[in-house]
Amino acid sequence: MARSEQRFIDLCKKLVAQKFSFGNGHGYTQRDLEILSTNIEEKTGVIISLSTLKRLWKGNFKQSPQLATLNALAVILEYKDWQSFKQANQLRSSPILRNAKWIAPVVIAIIIVGVLVIGSSRESLKAEMKKNIYEKLKITGPVYFDAQKTVARGIPNTVIFKYDVSNVITDTFYIQQSWNDDHKVRIDPKGKALSSIYFESGYHRAKLLAGDSIIAEQPVHIISNGWEPHVYRSDSEPELVDFKNEKFIKNGTLHLDSNILVRRNVDFSKKFHSRITNSQIFNVHSDNFSFSTRMKADRVFEDLCAWMDLIIVTEVQTFMISWTEKGCEKNAAYKLGEILKKGENNDLSQLGCDLYEWQELEIRVKDRHAVIYLNGKPTYQEVYKENFGKIVSLIYLFDGTGTIDYAKLMDGTGKVTFDENFER
Repeated sequence: MARSEQRFIDLCKKLVAQKFSFGNGHGYTQRDLEILSTNIEEKTGVIISLSTLKRLWKGNFKQSPQLATLNALAVILEYKDWQSFKQANQLRSSPILRNAKWIAPVVIAIIIVGVLVIGSSRESLKAEMKKNIYEKLKITGPVYFDAQKTVARGIPNTVIFKYDVSNVITDTFYIQQSWNDDHKVRIDPKGKALSSIYFESGYHRAKLLAGDSIIAEQPVHIISNGWEPHVYRSDSEPELVDFKNEKFIKNGTLHLDSNILVRRNVDFSKKFHSRITNSQIFNVHSDNFSFSTRMKADRVFEDLCAWMDLIIVTEVQTFMISWTEKGCEKNAAYKLGEILKKGENNDLSQLGCDLYEWQELEIRVKDRHAVIYLNGKPTYQEVYKENFGKIVSLIYLFDGTGTIDYAKLMDGTGKVTFDENFER
């Protein structure tokens, strides 16, 4: 890779890290790259795999990354494409001139020109990037990818993927279960099927990859048997702690108490987080709905800047609210439709609270106008444009463990379609 090109890539990574506050100014985390991947997909329509972003940030590319990847990063920084980014930042990437004070007006002028030429539509950008991928991979005909579950609901659940990549010319092929590329298996390009076990319910978006490029996706909806809690050490670890046959619903709440955790050999001396999922066909469209809940964190172990999240999964993307402890509001965030707001560049002080006290949340959406109510008060609102499809899963995430008091979902007419008060 030419040194000049590497300087532009290094500068681009630096600007992206600044924009998204990677690692709160101290390196980057996997979650940072996951959020970046989501933003790229939503803004450009192009999917850049997590493994590609990891290699890019680690500097593990022997050759220059694909142009589609660089174009997508440039668009995230509000440039038309990679070439426009390089033209606008010619002086900033120069090791001789980048610290010269007199070039600032020139740089500003170049950036203004670069911004003025950002005019290509999202659809044309998607088409151009798709064309680049197809040409690089030499895709000469149709690609087949399908998925069939062996169990109607519940986990574990084997999914049989059927595929045909005979019209694709490249070195390696993979099937990835979901967003997490740690759950990726290499496949035989001459084969026709691969079986994979899912240990988590939810609406997974399985991917067929040729090298680093996603050439097909297939939704896999693993429907849960009611509420399904798990404990994880980290997102990258395949091991999880399951609580099947445990009584975690009692006294009107869902709660993983210490006795249950001890029985399941959870080590309290090490950090972990819990995920509680209810995945089913709710028959509620994300354009018009109302969801309300009451939740709080538990004192499993002491930690600064603890957090808890509520995620509403749809057929396309997610809605998300992320609380944090008072004083840590920089780490707060919310996502409504395609709009993502983070605490480092927005006033999200209302999402800072005492996590160990009950917090009431309601999201009301009417014709894609979404309003977040916190403890009965309207706090944030957005009008989004994308069609996210139907709601397919509810997910609660806790730094440690937490308690849920109730969950209620209504459609656009006010009809209650799901009402859980945990009374058994």
